[in-house]
Amino acid sequence: MNSDSIWNWSLRDAGRCGRSRVMAKVQQKRAARTREKILAALEQLLESKEFEAISIADIARQGGVAVGSIYSHFEDKEALLPALFDRYVERIEERVAEFVEHGTIDGEKYEAGDTPDLREMIEQSIRGAHRQVTETLGLRRALLTYRRLNPDVEVPLVSKLGRDAIELLAAELTRHRDEIVHDDLHEAARMVSYFVNIAFLDRIVLPGAATKDDLRPSDEVLIETYTGMVLHYLTGR
Repeated sequence: MNSDSIWNWSLRDAGRCGRSRVMAKVQQKRAARTREKILAALEQLLESKEFEAISIADIARQGGVAVGSIYSHFEDKEALLPALFDRYVERIEERVAEFVEHGTIDGEKYEAGDTPDLREMIEQSIRGAHRQVTETLGLRRALLTYRRLNPDVEVPLVSKLGRDAIELLAAELTRHRDEIVHDDLHEAARMVSYFVNIAFLDRIVLPGAATKDDLRPSDEVLIETYTGMVLHYLTGR
């Protein structure tokens, strides 16, 4: 084989390798899109149905994918839960990072000059928690099921996000230092963060009871009452 033949073979081999890499990237992107369709479909279905009542066929129909595509990504329906959990936590991480790095929330600038008074800040936090629970009720129930079935699963990112949230809240409390009776603002922030995170837990755990007005106050009354409770904890008034 002469040098020209070797050169031609080398060019052909390089071309094949290049095409293979391109095809691999295309396949990876296609697989990622399909996986996202599957998880988004499940999240949409969870808005109106319990996880146990949703079938693989339901997810395929909602996402516009083949049943076989779902099984090529996940062993069974239960295997979607940890992926859904990771996806949800990553979204929260992105929101926290956006606020820390750019001072924006969902693209909107948070101006330091707009700082509310202490009561307003507490109410905003509680309303934010209520909104998140309300908008992701089915998803949160499914994630609660996942954590209940896998109590020993460690999720380092969740712990990190929790610590980040406490740090952000402690920074906000610093703006109201003269009104707060607690010496340790970090500990006060930890307590408030914990309370806000469980304030509407009944909506997730007992969805039926949460709709009965004779057993449960309205959400608006709860928000107002919880705001007063947290304000009293922080100020002693």
